[in-house]
Amino acid sequence: MLTGKHLISGDWIGSDATFASEPAHGPSYDFAFRTPALVDKAVDAAEDVCVTFGWSARAERAGLLPLIADEIDARGDAITEIGTQETGLPEARLQGELGRTVGQLRFLADHIEQGDYLGMRHDQALLDRAPLPRPDLCMIQRPLGPIAVFGASNFPLAFSTAGMDTASALAVGCPVVVKGHPVHPGTGEIVAQAVDPPLSAA
Repeated sequence: MLTGKHLISGDWIGSDATFASEPAHGPSYDFAFRTPALVDKAVDAAEDVCVTFGWSARAERAGLLPLIADEIDARGDAITEIGTQETGLPEARLQGELGRTVGQLRFLADHIEQGDYLGMRHDQALLDRAPLPRPDLCMIQRPLGPIAVFGASNFPLAFSTAGMDTASALAVGCPVVVKGHPVHPGTGEIVAQAVDPPLSAA
């Protein structure tokens, strides 16, 4: 199931230099090192898609997050198996964290549909105000742009490839560049495989 490559804008890309994972138990796998060129490629791709993704409809993003959650759920056994091997965490802990991760994605889907996070405000014009009239003022929160997420060593799912940081950014329309933690690269890749189909179709 593992490619050992980086997912950049729907493409799995390797590099000449690789490193071997050091699991707590179980098999070791080779993974491509990140390089400055690959980081630049990922950041450029995130910047390019920001123009469209940042202005996508809330309903579209709300539909995307549960699809990612479903794909992660479908790979739950594989994620738990490799996550336990790589981190040494108990299976029950990984399963709980998996549930938390997909729960976060589904929660955010509901939250963004409500629109409260936008902080929308409309101050109507006061043309008779002294000493100067006030124009019509409208305020709404907009995406900042691409977001960098650094995966946590001690939360291989809930604060990693598709964890709360990534999910929050995607929910509001910010593309994400994730730097997975080298302690659990296989876990990160399988989650990235789950994220890939919904994002590529969006």
